Amino acid sequence: MAAKELVATLTKVFQEARKDGLIVNAIGLAPAHHGMMKGRFVLGVSAPSLSGIHKYDKMEIIIKLLWSKLAINERGMIERVRVFDNLEVLDDRKYNDFEDYPYEGYVGIQRKLPQLYQVE
Repeated sequence: MAAKELVATLTKVFQEARKDGLIVNAIGLAPAHHGMMKGRFVLGVSAPSLSGIHKYDKMEIIIKLLWSKLAINERGMIERVRVFDNLEVLDDRKYNDFEDYPYEGYVGIQRKLPQLYQVE
């Protein structure tokens, strides 16, 4: 399964979760480990409805949702999940592959930035 299909599936899952009160307005996929692992991604999520919740609790909510809705091969494509309060922070963190701080050596890495996808 390619990243494009994973994005479509994730978008559908998050759209369906709206009826339960989870508001996700954008997602992004960054290649895990600087792309060294083909088909593995860091999932960045902008979830304004989870604002004010501890970051590990946010991740747990999203991971439980994904675990219950995605097929095993789809779950296997997601290496890590990072959840942010809004689209601006998600957009800012795409420069660090959705991590809070850049890994050592990021300055010298030539890479394509993750694309963000709206969830409407």
